[in-house]
Amino acid sequence: MPELATGNARQSGEGEETLLPDAHTTEPVPESETVSGVQVGMVCIGIAITLPALYTGGAIATGLGLGPGVLAMLLAAALLSLMSVPSALVGVRTRLTSYMIIEHVFGWLGAKIVNACLAVTLLGWYAVTAELFGRTLGIAAAEYLGFTLPEWLWILVSSGLVTVTTIFGFKALDRLALVAVPLLVLFLCWVVLEALGQRPLFELLAIPGEGMGFTEGVSILIGAMIVNVVLMPDLARYARRGRDAFVAASLGNGGGIVVATLLAMIPALAFGVLDPMRHFAAVGAGFAAFLALVFATWTTNGVNLYSTGLVAGSALRKLRYGPITLASSVVGTALALWGVADRLTDFLIVLGLVVPPVAGVYLSRYFLLGQRDFASARLAQRPAIEVVPFAACMTAGLLSLLAWTLGISATGILPLESLLLSAGLYLAGERLFGAARR
Repeated sequence: MPELATGNARQSGEGEETLLPDAHTTEPVPESETVSGVQVGMVCIGIAITLPALYTGGAIATGLGLGPGVLAMLLAAALLSLMSVPSALVGVRTRLTSYMIIEHVFGWLGAKIVNACLAVTLLGWYAVTAELFGRTLGIAAAEYLGFTLPEWLWILVSSGLVTVTTIFGFKALDRLALVAVPLLVLFLCWVVLEALGQRPLFELLAIPGEGMGFTEGVSILIGAMIVNVVLMPDLARYARRGRDAFVAASLGNGGGIVVATLLAMIPALAFGVLDPMRHFAAVGAGFAAFLALVFATWTTNGVNLYSTGLVAGSALRKLRYGPITLASSVVGTALALWGVADRLTDFLIVLGLVVPPVAGVYLSRYFLLGQRDFASARLAQRPAIEVVPFAACMTAGLLSLLAWTLGISATGILPLESLLLSAGLYLAGERLFGAARR
């Protein structure tokens, strides 16, 4: 999941730049703190390599088969890049966070409601990752330590660790991610090579899929990254210029889904299980591989929880960050204990239905209506809720959910349809009810 729109590019002691969530929350990022598009894109790729993404890649491979799965992945990557580039351009041109852009478009009260909805999706990501993290700890304990405990207990342990460190040591988690994520990628690449050594590629290509539809697979993969698309301005605002935004969006979201999916597809088919920890065990990976997976997941879910607290806090400003984050953790842990990860594909499809309308509206306003004045002074002139964009966004989300439940789709690629529907409704609403206030 993405680190939310409150980041600040800071210099570490060794001179590298990292994006830390502690400044420029309501003002443009200064030019002096901008970085290259490749740097922003690599941050996005690191964010994309998560336990849920690895499970999703494995599910796509087993559901479609390797050949169709790779085609679905490439189509999803192309569509994610197509949707991400405009979002990144908005970020690099305004230098504002997603929250500030949303507030300009939907009004201050409308932004609170939209961000409350986004907080729910982020909380879902936290819950999914907490459950898979607990499962991973259980597998590792059995493999390396020779004892087993109930999965629910491991979920509680993992969620507790993430919660404590997120509230009291988030910056330390950020530094840990700089080491843990690259190490995890190296170990995953090793697993892929070992898997191909045990089962050649032609054997894996011959394994049939289990009945998943091609466009369903594309929708699931897009759903896994769709929040990153909507919140792309949060990181793209650090890119130096337009071409850097293009590189960051294409490399980050398009490349991110390719890397995460490929690293999961081949081991899942070769070993017949989805759990990355079991893949490590199958190739005899040592304790270091387990630590890389644990610490990478720890930092990722710390970002999920931190982001949930920030977004919820933007909607409930009278409450402090600590209590909001703790309450989010309790709710997310309850969802993890309920077994939300067992419904991962449905969760990703729902994300691909309800999140794209936010981007559909603000991109239409910026590019198609040409309303690009995002100066702070303009906020005071706007109503609490901008009715037309708010209604278009909510209506598109509800209609998309209804169409999915009824099995109605023009292309089968639900996230793209949802985004286009919201854009169409917004533009039609502006035409019927007058130009949006500037």
